[in-house]
Amino acid sequence: MELVVGDAVERVRELKREPGLDLWLVGGGGLAHSLLPEIDRLVLKVTPAVIGAGVPLFDGPFTPHSFLPAEEIRLPGGVRVVTYDRQAAADPDETVEPAAGE
Repeated sequence: MELVVGDAVERVRELKREPGLDLWLVGGGGLAHSLLPEIDRLVLKVTPAVIGAGVPLFDGPFTPHSFLPAEEIRLPGGVRVVTYDRQAAADPDETVEPAAGE
């Protein structure tokens, strides 16, 4: 575990360039907002209860980012752990050839 005191975005970029396991970030909506461009996978725990106004998952203005469902684990009591992977951005220079017969 490492507590990052300086620029979290730059530290995450450094760590992503190194070989090794995945990174797990904990810190709240402000940190998640600043790191959104670096996030490849979201793992969300969804509880079937409303217990307050809630905290924004990404706290701040941002451009939309697309994630695709990858896995869902259902736990007792209706709790779900849902995993989403970042959707790869389309390459604007890449052309897609139509399938045969189209």
